[in-house]
Amino acid sequence: MKPLPETSCEGRRDSGEDPARPTLGHLLAQVCRLVGRRRRMKLESIGLHHGQGMILYRLWQNDGIAQSVLARALHITPPTASSTLQRMERGGWVQRHRDQADQRIVRVYLTDKARRLHEEARASFRELDQEMRAVLTDQEHETLRQALLKVHGYLSRADAGDTHGPGCGQRPSPKAERQVP
Repeated sequence: MKPLPETSCEGRRDSGEDPARPTLGHLLAQVCRLVGRRRRMKLESIGLHHGQGMILYRLWQNDGIAQSVLARALHITPPTASSTLQRMERGGWVQRHRDQADQRIVRVYLTDKARRLHEEARASFRELDQEMRAVLTDQEHETLRQALLKVHGYLSRADAGDTHGPGCGQRPSPKAERQVP
């Protein structure tokens, strides 16, 4: 029997992985593509593109958010956010206005058209969530959710240049958990 490799932290293995076995990053990329495809199909069925759906999702949580904060939350560049929001303005989904107190800030607001779509989009997201939950036990679902939140928090901090956030075995703050789309 082959001995198990040493662990560095909370049971993680440092080496000895089967080279034919897909890496965690590869599996996550494949799952993201599959989930993304299903999400796109559901959003398109209600008249939205994927990026628009992600923006509306954030605005349904925080209407009037600053455009720069919205871009950071979605991990997109400010020019990408700006061009997508321009298309959404033309489509009647959002309005942008300068902040009254600080004219440098552009705030993004939902239109009535977008507010009316909220429940239909939420139902679409719930359907997809139920589809994924159907193959997991409650414990597997919660374990996967917590692991993904941990990885998301780490990668978000790494992208922002903060490498001093929670380390091995530490959980992201409850605030960070609530910010995951």
